[in-house]
Amino acid sequence: MDEKHAETGTQAIRRALDILNCFTRGTDDLSLMQISKIVQIPYSTASRIAGILEQESFLVRDKRTKRYGLGRRVYGLGYCAKQSDFLRKVIYPYLVKLRDEFGETALIYVRDGNHRVCFEKVPAFHNFKFSPTVGSRYVLWGGAGGRGFLAYASPEEQDAFIKDAHSLTAFTTTDRRRLMRALYNFCRDGYSYCVNEYQEGFSSIAGPVVERGDNILCTVAVTGPSARFTDGVALGLKKRIPEYCMEISSTFGWSRDEGSGFLFRSPSLEHIIENM
Repeated sequence: MDEKHAETGTQAIRRALDILNCFTRGTDDLSLMQISKIVQIPYSTASRIAGILEQESFLVRDKRTKRYGLGRRVYGLGYCAKQSDFLRKVIYPYLVKLRDEFGETALIYVRDGNHRVCFEKVPAFHNFKFSPTVGSRYVLWGGAGGRGFLAYASPEEQDAFIKDAHSLTAFTTTDRRRLMRALYNFCRDGYSYCVNEYQEGFSSIAGPVVERGDNILCTVAVTGPSARFTDGVALGLKKRIPEYCMEISSTFGWSRDEGSGFLFRSPSLEHIIENM
């Protein structure tokens, strides 16, 4: 792409954002002429960009008045932003408690497509520690922080992710049956414990935060040097993380299926059991 075309594309994006920003001034609906004047672009340009935004549901057009308003995609993004902020506010105090009790870095991971992303962290006080940058991306099939997303993925997604699994270290689990067994244990016990699996020298224990309808929102993990993950530390985390995850999940409307024998019963559990 040459510089002229790149600039044209950038300009179009800016104009589209300018059009959306027209509706942040307390105005519910606008005509094309009004949009054209506010953004200071030709009527034909306003019509073209508004048409694309309408096709993608960022704008909606009243068939009778021909006036535009914000579409469902904008409200959906707003809901996600609000939900994410609420997620951070609810879980952050638990991260602090985990860090203070066990001395290692506590993290929140959220799913982004085929990856998990570090959403928030409370770093350990030690000089030598695991402390990823917020926004760092990791695969779903490797490491404790990804187990929850893999367990709650659809059967089709599980099969695809496991097929792509490959060794990150000498300790990475890539065998299909072993991974399915790990997912089964995760649902039963409410946590996953991985030693040197994603990065040699580091271990992690993680559990899921689930909302009503058994949709996973994030995973909560504690990660640190394997040498400091003594039996006592690991035992404490295996108890505390599921405890906190159930407590947090209840805030989002989740309730445990008491008779199932599983702390977190994934909608894909039958597929997991069939393929162990």
